[in-house]
Amino acid sequence: MAVRAVAGDAAPAVRLLDRIVQSRAPLLVARGTQVVRLPGPADYAAAVAACPLRFVLADPLTRVCAALAYAEGDRLAGCLDLVHVPARTLWVEWLDAPRLEAAESAFGPAAGVAGGGPARAGVYIETDASGRRGRSRSFWGPADGDAEVSLAPLVTDFDLDAEHDAVGSIADVFAGASACLTAADAGGAGLLRCLRFRFDEGWAAYYRSECATAQIREQVLRASLATVATDLPLLFALCLLLSSRTRLPERRPDLARLNRRRARAGRVALLDHVELTVPIVSAYSTAAATDAELRRAPRLHHVRGHIVRRGSQVYWRVPHLRGRAAFGNLRARSVTLQFESSGRAPSVARRPDGPVAPARRDHASPLSGGLP
Repeated sequence: MAVRAVAGDAAPAVRLLDRIVQSRAPLLVARGTQVVRLPGPADYAAAVAACPLRFVLADPLTRVCAALAYAEGDRLAGCLDLVHVPARTLWVEWLDAPRLEAAESAFGPAAGVAGGGPARAGVYIETDASGRRGRSRSFWGPADGDAEVSLAPLVTDFDLDAEHDAVGSIADVFAGASACLTAADAGGAGLLRCLRFRFDEGWAAYYRSECATAQIREQVLRASLATVATDLPLLFALCLLLSSRTRLPERRPDLARLNRRRARAGRVALLDHVELTVPIVSAYSTAAATDAELRRAPRLHHVRGHIVRRGSQVYWRVPHLRGRAAFGNLRARSVTLQFESSGRAPSVARRPDGPVAPARRDHASPLSGGLP
């Protein structure tokens, strides 16, 4: 079984995928005098362990994917016809802070972290044979320690070849129908048309019994959408980078020795993975040039990484230095891999108090738009 991953700069002791695989306790919630079992991370332990591909994104790669995913225009939306999920089942994981930094850069402070400590997030994806239709479940938990992992109540369905179709009202969503998000700009609309969000059957039944008013249902739906709405755009950006002709550098850590120690201690083995990082050109040398060349050349400056499409081919232009050092350096230019955007984050309804509130992921959805 080929198992690959994209690792962070400083690997945590136990990754989110390992916490899920090691989950054993069911998710139980009190409802009146009864105890109800709801879908939780333990229900996906076997599925994540059996994934043929498991990706753990490096922080720089997370920033790049988020910038591609959240940028306005058609940087990502214009390449969706080239996106294919590379396996029938797939796990993708990242540290959420770099993604939120890219979202804040694109949409303003409202899209940043609203509270809480560093978190890791991940999605488990199932697709058809084409890799263009499927569904995903979102997970998250604290970045450090062995704290509890949360599973989002919403299932995200995606169809990269979908046309516009009817969606249900808020009341219909709690009865099993799907919701969608809208966007004013064409690029955002082209991306969001592929996504539909629906409650897991168990969570839908729970919310129907606990949400007494239409206002509470709308608050729960909006808060739940905020936890998952931006995950698949990041995944699509990653798939686009993986399909480009520029390969990302790989490193395969050896976990055999560590897992032998864990086995002797009676602990579950950590899952194998391949670390994959963003290629960055750190050195620059200037060649001898004529006076005419020096007059035409720009000053030495940094060029951010970006996607270039040529027909059916996609190229990843690595971050690099351009220009002539003889003209000086542009020190004021940011070297952070981010795309500029004038959009603003939407307002998300207050998370309701009480037992009906969904599991929290401490940020607002940075996708522009709202419920239709």
